[in-house]
Order: sequence, then structure tokens, then C-alpha cells
Amino acid sequence: MEKITKTIANVIFVTLIAIVAYLLSGLLIGQFGEIDSDIKYVVSYSTPMLLMLLGVIIYDRVVCKRAQRTMWSIRGFNPSMILWGVLLLVSLSIVLSPLMRLLPTATPFVETEVWAVVTVICIAPIIEEVLFRAKIFSLFRSTLSPTLSAVFTSAIFALMHGFTGVAIEAFLAGMIFSYAYIATGSIFAPIILHIFNNVMAFVMMQFMYQERTISDYIGALESFDVIYAVALLITIIGLIAIVRKYRLADRVVREGGTLSNLRIEERNADNTSADKESDVA
Repeated sequence: MEKITKTIANVIFVTLIAIVAYLLSGLLIGQFGEIDSDIKYVVSYSTPMLLMLLGVIIYDRVVCKRAQRTMWSIRGFNPSMILWGVLLLVSLSIVLSPLMRLLPTATPFVETEVWAVVTVICIAPIIEEVLFRAKIFSLFRSTLSPTLSAVFTSAIFALMHGFTGVAIEAFLAGMIFSYAYIATGSIFAPIILHIFNNVMAFVMMQFMYQERTISDYIGALESFDVIYAVALLITIIGLIAIVRKYRLADRVVREGGTLSNLRIEERNADNTSADKESDVA
């Protein structure tokens, strides 16, 4: 019961922090008056997100009396994890594209001035991953399993993106980013995947199909059915791998370990499997 109460309190406080951050950023930005649209885009995005990040850190340290360290291991640059994550994100976008056509979405538009592009492609992924994966995910980890922590974090991440169609993609992408964070023990992996995801979305919106979905763009190809089938297969395999990783993480934590023990458990499992194969041979 205590964990449920603390989880509800965490959800309420994170929501309040987000509301206050956006209200404060509106007041601060209003003091600047007329500024260059490029700079305004950067400031209007960065200010509320940084205030929210600061608020979550203060809440975690002062109210919860914890100080979760962000995992900055170089394992986050694991090329196989990054390539697999990129492939899964692309496949997921293709698989979801028919559904996206039926759901309400915002008119896809992003500023194309230099600093606005830098914000979308570089600044946003870094700030959002430190906020959501390193801080909010760790906050929920104090009362929830890794899987539920990822679900709650991804749900908040999705709500921050607003529209129904975008929110669904954001939730699933958030689960992939959390998976990368857990699997590598490093914030670098989700940051890199988030950067790629934003680059892909930006390119599609600005230069390829404007107000169309991916299926509209490649649907004219005679091989689209084959492409969709391959993407669906990759998505299914990827989701199975993610579910298995989350289940392993839950088991490690349930047995008293931490997420830093996860790679040790995986190595032990691999060694056990190799021993069984050698015994059979």
C-alpha cells in the first residue's frame, strides 16, 4: 500500500512540476519581448524542459531524499544495440503508419532555421532523455518494477507530445528508449536512438511527404507489401526481445539485485546456455 501511495504521489508531483515549469517559462519568455523566431523556438522549448528537469531533481533530492546517479557508461555506444534500435524504430513507424492515418494528428511542421533544427535534432533528445529516462524513470524505480517504471515514464513522455497519433508513437518509442537504458546501463544509448528518431521524423515532415504518412510515401511502390511484412516481422522480434529484457530486469530487482546486476545475470545465462550445449555435444 505504501508503494502505491508513493507512486501516486510521484505521478501527481511530476504532473504539477510540468504545469509549473510551463507556466514559469511562459512568464519568463514573455519578458523578452520581440526576439528572433529562430532563437524564440529554442528558448520556448528549452526553458520549460530545463525547469521541469530542475524541478524533478529537487523533488527527488529534497522530498524523496534520494539522489539517483545518471548512468553515463560508454556501453551506451554499443553499435549492435544502436543499430538494432534504429532498425526497430524504422520498422515500428512503417507498421504503425496505417493506424496513424486514422488518428488525429497535428499538421507536421517544424521550423527550419539553424538553431530550431539543432534543437529538434540534438538539444531535445539530450534534455528529454536525461529528464525522462535518467530522472523520472529512476524516480518511479523507487516504488515500481523496471517494467512498470518504463510504462509510467513512457506514458508521461507520450502525453508531453500531445496529439493522439504522435502520442502512441511516442509511448512505444519511450519503451524502446527505456529498454536501451536498461540494457546498456547508459543514458547514451537512448540519447543516440532519440536523435535518430527525431532526424527521421524531421526529414519525413520537411522534405518527403509533408502532410502524408510513411505509407503514403512508399505505398506507391509495388513492393510496399513486402516492405510492410518485413517491418512487421522485425517489430514482432524486437518487441519479444524487449519483453524478455524487461522480465529479466524485473526478476533481478525482485531477487534483491539492481539494474547494474543485469549484465552479470545475462552473462551467467549465456554461460549456462553454452555449458548445456557443450554437455549435449
